[in-house]
Amino acid sequence: MNFHVISHTHWDREWHQTYQQYRVKLVRFMDELIELLENTPSYTSFMLDGQTIVLEDYLEIKPHKKEAIAKLVQKERLLIGPWYIQPDEFIPSGESLVRNLLIGQKIAKDFGPSMQIGYLPDSFGQAAQIPQVLNGFGMKNALFWRGITNEETEKTEFWWEGSDGSRVLTTHLPLGYGNGVLSTKLDQNLKVIDKNISELKEITTSSNMLLMCGFDQRSAIKELPEIVDELNAHFSSEKNEYSIKISKLQDYFDEVKRESENLEVLKGEFRKGKNMRVHVSIASTRLDLKKLNFEVQNLYENYLEPINAMSHLLGNTYDNAMINQGWKYTLQNHAHDSICNVCTDATHKEMELRYQYAKQIGETLQNSATNELIEKINFDYDKGLPLIVFNTLGHKRSNLVEATVQLKSESFSLIDQNGVEIPYQVIESNRENLNDKQIEIGVKNEDQFVWTSKIKFLADVEGLGYKTFYMTDRNQHSTEDSFVYQDGVFSNDLFQVEIQSNGSLTVKDHLSDKEYKNLNLFEEGGNAGDEYDFSPPREDVIVTTKDSVPSISVVNNGPIFATVKITHELEVPVDTDVNGRTKEYESMMIDTFVTVSRHEDRIDIKTKIHNTVKNHRIRTLFETGLKTSKHAADQQFGLIQRENYLPQVEYWEEEKWEEKYYPIYPQQKYVDVSDQNRGLAILNKGLPQYEILHNEQPTIALTLLSGTDYMGKQDLVDRPGRRSGLHVETPDSSLIGIHEMEYSIHPHSGNVVDAKVGLKANEYITSLTAVQVNTRTVQSEFADHNRFFQLNHADIGISAVKKCENDDSLIIRIYNTTDCEIPLIEAQFNTDFFNDIEMVDLNENVLSHTNERIIRDNDRIELKDIKSNEIITLKLSR
Repeated sequence: MNFHVISHTHWDREWHQTYQQYRVKLVRFMDELIELLENTPSYTSFMLDGQTIVLEDYLEIKPHKKEAIAKLVQKERLLIGPWYIQPDEFIPSGESLVRNLLIGQKIAKDFGPSMQIGYLPDSFGQAAQIPQVLNGFGMKNALFWRGITNEETEKTEFWWEGSDGSRVLTTHLPLGYGNGVLSTKLDQNLKVIDKNISELKEITTSSNMLLMCGFDQRSAIKELPEIVDELNAHFSSEKNEYSIKISKLQDYFDEVKRESENLEVLKGEFRKGKNMRVHVSIASTRLDLKKLNFEVQNLYENYLEPINAMSHLLGNTYDNAMINQGWKYTLQNHAHDSICNVCTDATHKEMELRYQYAKQIGETLQNSATNELIEKINFDYDKGLPLIVFNTLGHKRSNLVEATVQLKSESFSLIDQNGVEIPYQVIESNRENLNDKQIEIGVKNEDQFVWTSKIKFLADVEGLGYKTFYMTDRNQHSTEDSFVYQDGVFSNDLFQVEIQSNGSLTVKDHLSDKEYKNLNLFEEGGNAGDEYDFSPPREDVIVTTKDSVPSISVVNNGPIFATVKITHELEVPVDTDVNGRTKEYESMMIDTFVTVSRHEDRIDIKTKIHNTVKNHRIRTLFETGLKTSKHAADQQFGLIQRENYLPQVEYWEEEKWEEKYYPIYPQQKYVDVSDQNRGLAILNKGLPQYEILHNEQPTIALTLLSGTDYMGKQDLVDRPGRRSGLHVETPDSSLIGIHEMEYSIHPHSGNVVDAKVGLKANEYITSLTAVQVNTRTVQSEFADHNRFFQLNHADIGISAVKKCENDDSLIIRIYNTTDCEIPLIEAQFNTDFFNDIEMVDLNENVLSHTNERIIRDNDRIELKDIKSNEIITLKLSR
């Protein structure tokens, strides 16, 4: 057996200590490591945990050490990359995972070669799209610890296949990333070797075995070369066929590949906590911060970068460095402990600050890019005051857009470019003085009274582009359309929504002729768990709104949309421990705002919870009334099919699993239950967890709030034994206060693919954006409407529109939102701005097979043979 000793550390940037507290240790660790490698040639390599952020953090304190680090990297003695930070794999968006590697590789390149291994030693489970993402960066190998069991494979090596067929040669670490920590004591080291042989030899597929010599915040073992020599001498004297060396992961995988002819192929995600916990319910902790994460990701992916790209195409500056800085602040929160929110309150406060930094950068850049873009447009001021609407998605769409306009008159007309009047509905209107929002220097400004009105109207806008509407002083013509909400019922051409006396919704879908009852029924129960896991008390008390008598009031009602407020007042137990819930109760309010539009095929819901108690969970339930054993959910880059029932729930305790395994899942933008005739999708904005109840008659349970008062606890019902993390109080994780969340009900005919649920979810989270033009542009050359790039296939989504990292080309990343193959898709691009189009990898390098898959005909292209969930990156050049 050949033992590959991988000298390494696992560096949690923050966790039960803050980033700065850990950085004090990091600086000393790096000082000692550089000195050790420089002065010990026999110490051939050290792996820096697969993340380049440790270099940034260190060099910010000691920038003079950069040259020393670069020399070690170039000699492959210090192994860096490929990630920017060690990520969680389920909560960050697909595009965030791509940027994590893109930025990590870019930083590494400044020092020398980057390690080309998908190294994921401590992520809480493995996402199904990781093989495709790794392949997109040219990586062919992966290494991880958590999530896989002997139910998937008895072996430590296998081919892991992604949804699109991408493969990585993968090694699983059954004993973790510290299975080979050696010391200066030979007898102890021999015990380490014996343990690995006894537990791993029969399941290892080659004559190579990894000894991961390192652990959390662990310094390099200075005597390692001598320890290895001593072990080899011992094996030789014993005439044992063992050999041991300080090695690199790439050397190990090269050896394994030579013996890989008959390896198994495994597909999908790995989330089982049999041998080591993956914390299957971890996505419910600190949903306030997870919502912030969604908002920042959505800002950068769907607004900031596309609008900056459009502005850049019109001749303005695209500040890649500043945008990437915002991405870095966001990615710094994607470390597995951070985004999963299993940290101290102090650490979580720093996370919130980084999200605010990213928001401030993103919103400022977006506003600047929008204004600069507007200056390049030749508006027809004879038609009125321009109101420009942006579509940052790739397909032509017809959706409601909300606009805030400021005019001298409260009443006005809205027209399109052809002079056709566009109906709109006022949400609210107030008279205000603009002088109150301006700085006065030396003298008092003149009063500027205007009517500030928030309106909604239906806009048709082509893909990735903009369209201008105009506002005139004349009054809006009255409409004969009936109001959307009448006699307790919302109505449009697609469905009827009735509010029941208990506040739940009944939806009659006209297309499928299906009625859905008991939608948006609230359930409150105890949470005796911690930041790592929800866990019920031994004796729970469940409070629901099934028998509630809420107050119901109309907030807004008109011919375009209606909003109704439903207010529940619940009496709930004040606290929960592992045994049960307190006898003391306290009042808690839940406000729900239900909005239905005449033109949209969904029911939008905003819920506001006035949380007054600790250690509990609130979910909203949706009975589907369907009979099916599976459901679909949105993962990174498209849907994944999952089981409604997991049989492990019956035997996990008997087999002494580390934690209960049950159908509670992470999601990105939606979960959908459907048969071949009809279905119900629940879309969300930053609510990453759901559970499927009742097996083959599924009810969707969407987690809205889950509070806990400690980082880690022992002996939970769903996670017996030792605690995870520290027994540290985390009062902020109780989430006392007011919290808002948004989600939407989308009833549909056909299954999840037929109904284009992926497209509907993208439209839901990415609204059209409207901006009033207040300053006259002069000598502008571009038309008041434009389409830069348009996808003509509803199953294809866009995850990125950005400037190329290396030149002025435009990068457009598209993906198949479904798990079905698509023979051909068509797209159009604007030849005024582009004359060449190529396929590139995720690192933005041109692929050699571009011409085999792209057929171009003037301004149209056809892309052939789209695989399920496939990611395709296009580079458009002038």
